[in-house]
Amino acid sequence: MSVTLVFPVSTPDGRTYLKQALERGEPVVAASCDVSDPTNGAAPWIRLPLVSEPAFLDAFTEVVRRHDVTRIHASAHIVHAALRNLLQEQDLGPLRIINRSALELEFERWDDIFARAERWAEFIATLVPAQSQPSLAFIAGVVRLAFNLFGESYDDKLAALLACLLDAPEGDIVEIGSLFGRSASVLLAGRALGVAERNIFVFDPWCSDAGAQQDLPVALQKYTRSAGLERVAHAFEATFAALAPAGAMTVYRTPSVSGHAVYRGEIDGEAFRLLKPAKASRPTGRIALLHIDGNHDRSAAAEDVMLWSPHVAPGGWVVIDDYNWRYGDGPKEAGDALLRLWGDKAARAFVAGDCLFIQRA
Repeated sequence: MSVTLVFPVSTPDGRTYLKQALERGEPVVAASCDVSDPTNGAAPWIRLPLVSEPAFLDAFTEVVRRHDVTRIHASAHIVHAALRNLLQEQDLGPLRIINRSALELEFERWDDIFARAERWAEFIATLVPAQSQPSLAFIAGVVRLAFNLFGESYDDKLAALLACLLDAPEGDIVEIGSLFGRSASVLLAGRALGVAERNIFVFDPWCSDAGAQQDLPVALQKYTRSAGLERVAHAFEATFAALAPAGAMTVYRTPSVSGHAVYRGEIDGEAFRLLKPAKASRPTGRIALLHIDGNHDRSAAAEDVMLWSPHVAPGGWVVIDDYNWRYGDGPKEAGDALLRLWGDKAARAFVAGDCLFIQRA
């Protein structure tokens, strides 16, 4: 039976591979240069010398012989390179490295990020050709950050958000519904595009009962209720506690209706505010960009539009997520109603990434 040597097992990628291999029932042996077992007994572990030490070759070949190793997972770039050279120089039978170099993978990841950034830049220039365009490096950084976070917002929508910020007036950025914060990370990165820096206000209950969508089939309602939103809230707070400059982002763990009361100054939201070490920003009452991605039920989506759209300043944008939603028509009906209400007061409207973008005249 093929045995895999995970070396070094003390790296994050090494630990991940070991965990997955054990779950698959794959025969494994772990090795590292640590003085004690980093697996805590999860798998057979051997201490090996550094690949640069003279004693490494004999120790390594002994491990391969004794454990019948035919596969190596080498997560550290230097180890991968050294073992690749060793296998070219030594006849070690069927022994092979099963993963690619971590450095090669990172270069490939950045190649993909910059290729996507170029497409974002082209799309942004198409949407707002008269505006000064952000640098490719900036866009690539936004892509990298956003897609390190779990979410269901993708390239066209997120690029369009940056385009809207380039073309939006002064005022607040308001997001209704954030989940892990993928779109919020784009709004945070782009808050200074076009005009002076804007403050961001996020309202999300991160609560299964408040987020449950009654228009969905019962099976999907159960999925929503079991989604672990308490853990999502902690992940969001940890992400933006590190990312958000002081005073740039104010986050309230509350549904849209009570969030609207907080925004208008009718109630004090301090009891349910996240990112407490930073002082809460004071809303201007003028919204430069409103991103609605809360409960998608017909009544909830309509209520969000009714409550929040009057605060959008001339030249400001309303973004209604999931306008073309496969599970229901709540967001579409709310967006269409706003287009009818504004009529010729809507300067522009387009759909990107299944989201409706409307600019107020």
